[in-house]
Amino acid sequence: KRPTITMTHYAARKYCEWLSHVTGRHYRLPTEAEWEYAARAGTQGPYPVDVALTSWVERWKAKLLGGAPIDAVLLGEYAWFVLNSGSKTQPQGTTSANPWGIHDMMGNAWEFCSDRYDPSVLASYPTGEPVLNPRGPDSGEEHVIRGGSYKSNYSDLRSAARASTNHDGWMKTDPQTPKSV
Repeated sequence: KRPTITMTHYAARKYCEWLSHVTGRHYRLPTEAEWEYAARAGTQGPYPVDVALTSWVERWKAKLLGGAPIDAVLLGEYAWFVLNSGSKTQPQGTTSANPWGIHDMMGNAWEFCSDRYDPSVLASYPTGEPVLNPRGPDSGEEHVIRGGSYKSNYSDLRSAARASTNHDGWMKTDPQTPKSV
């Protein structure tokens, strides 16, 4: 009932292959562009729901006191993150869905994408024109992860926020001996 965590990108791909074999349907990790399209759910803002502070008093207090420029309570209705998760994953589907009815696109657990990670890939795309189904580089050690986790700050939950896997760092936390692939 909770998201699967502590697996490598390789293990996630292998799971998709196994599930495809068992069900007769094709499963794979989404591309980064596919993930963002589903997460945005037809919206244009930084989050798929409007969580901006609307009162000028609240916006002024946030700016003056260094608080979040968003309504963290409202965001908590859609995502499990550092302010509401209790420092652990939560059961899936327990937050409100995005406008397309998809749950858990923000927070709870980072989600793997099939694209390899390049921190400057966006700068390689042409400016001023849409890029249809962009893909990451053909090589590289790390892959893209999206969506943030239960330990993330609100900025990691933005639809455009991206990070990379940290394979070597994860392997240090793997309790198995010998280490898994």
